[in-house]
Amino acid sequence: MKVPDLAEATGSEKTAKKPKNTDLRKYRKKKKRGTLILKLIVFALAAAAVVFVWLNAATIFEPLRGIASKVQTKTTDDVGFPIELPGSSEYSLMKFGDNLSLLTDTYLYAYDTSGAQNYALKHGYSHPEQATSEKRILLYDKLAYNFALYSKSSLIYQKALEDKIVYASVGGDGLAALVTQSKRYANILYIYDDGGNWLYTKKFADENVMQVCSAGDGEHIVVSTVSASSGDILTSFYRFSVRSADAPLWKYTLRTNSLPCGLYYGKSTVTAVCDNCVLSLDQATGEQIGMYAFTGTLKNYYAGENSVIVHYSDISTNKNVLLELDANASAVSLAYVSANASCVYADASGIYVLEGSRVKIFDEGLIGERYIQTPDDDYSHFVKISGNLYMLGYETLGKTNVYSSQDSEAPAAENEKPAENTTKTERTESELIIIE
Repeated sequence: MKVPDLAEATGSEKTAKKPKNTDLRKYRKKKKRGTLILKLIVFALAAAAVVFVWLNAATIFEPLRGIASKVQTKTTDDVGFPIELPGSSEYSLMKFGDNLSLLTDTYLYAYDTSGAQNYALKHGYSHPEQATSEKRILLYDKLAYNFALYSKSSLIYQKALEDKIVYASVGGDGLAALVTQSKRYANILYIYDDGGNWLYTKKFADENVMQVCSAGDGEHIVVSTVSASSGDILTSFYRFSVRSADAPLWKYTLRTNSLPCGLYYGKSTVTAVCDNCVLSLDQATGEQIGMYAFTGTLKNYYAGENSVIVHYSDISTNKNVLLELDANASAVSLAYVSANASCVYADASGIYVLEGSRVKIFDEGLIGERYIQTPDDDYSHFVKISGNLYMLGYETLGKTNVYSSQDSEAPAAENEKPAENTTKTERTESELIIIE
């Protein structure tokens, strides 16, 4: 009988025979390849995270912006509507996102839709004006030098210019446009980004800038100007890139003695509301798509992506006309409103007209109509957020639901038939057929 070797019995590594066909180089190479693959996976995940944060930076870091300069001052902790207005010679009510901005001669107030005050800022401006976008309030001292940009809770930045500010606007991309007077030029346009960094300057030698509208892409703007030639008023529209000091991307000049009052930069069109016409231009080329001319005094207007609402006093009939047009400046429908109509607005749910202590709501096409009787006050202006109207009165800031139980059927009124669309690029209100 064979006696087993001690090394075999105990399994000693020193004396046991090594297994055959062992390739240490192949093992090390495989281990190295596995480590490399792991590093590549980690790098890819890190790169994907960086790209995700970069693409969503505005959303991720927006709550953190302005924390160091958060406006802490309030004048009340009350919540709810109506809100009693402070004493002021003038009020301005605008919306920015789902918030309200109320400007008086001494304070800038920010409220949420519950009526809670986010802050009350004593601005110290002599002639305060405001412009808003979805996330920002641009506050400036007209005919003075100072301006500042605010969020719903904080000061983002504040600056002063060398010349007096005559106009300002802010876009959904945070681009702030400031237009100043100058001794050497008619106007100078300055563009700042959302962090207060200067981006662009444009000098206008013999043209006065009327409006500046941002495309929302952080680069492109449209500017309207007026100038005089041989006794006529020339209205021009320019599209610029704030990343280039070159000539405008396009220019269009209107020779109808028109004064531009409003400008809207849409996805494919640029809409201009003037005191005697509505103009639609191709956003990419600046070519005219359509124009609708009217005769009368422009009172109110609304310009959006799909429609334009114009409220004017017709000279020939002495009636207050509410005109609906599409994005191509083609007439859709026409109706009449009362002489005290003071504010208009349109969205997918209807067309809203403020008439003192009531709101008249039309269906699309100005066909059907109903009324909401507003409580407690006569109002001069409103903004709409979701299903509610926030209304500026003489003593209060009120809130009314558009589906309120106070809705009443519209009284007998003049009904209008929608106008037929036409392929002409210019029309007057005489081309609309109205059945009374």
